[in-house]
Amino acid sequence: MNSGKKVLIVATCGPELPQRTPAPFLFAQQAAAQGHQTSICFALQAPLLLKRDLIGTVRAKEGGRTMREWVDETLAAGVTFYVCDAALQLCDMTPDDLTDEVENLVGPSFLITQGLASDLVLTF
Repeated sequence: MNSGKKVLIVATCGPELPQRTPAPFLFAQQAAAQGHQTSICFALQAPLLLKRDLIGTVRAKEGGRTMREWVDETLAAGVTFYVCDAALQLCDMTPDDLTDEVENLVGPSFLITQGLASDLVLTF
């Protein structure tokens, strides 16, 4: 069942607030499971969650799932990831620092255009 709705989720928190990191992935998985075209845009500190040397270690709580597990499950659900290139600079990262699954680098105007084109925008 594809409802034709577009859901844009904006992830802003990184490893500095680990307890907040699963929310974008959890909500994206739910939206995709309901048949919505779903994407997550990683802005501010959130690109750090996709950093090669951190993705396997960041957990929301001790004993919880790693970001690697959240990323794999969310991509398997059909969610598209976008990373703000300005946020990469803010995090002292380059595209080469990102895990291999991330291919979509976007500029700051992406959030404006996609936000206006989406039926629902959630920010975490």
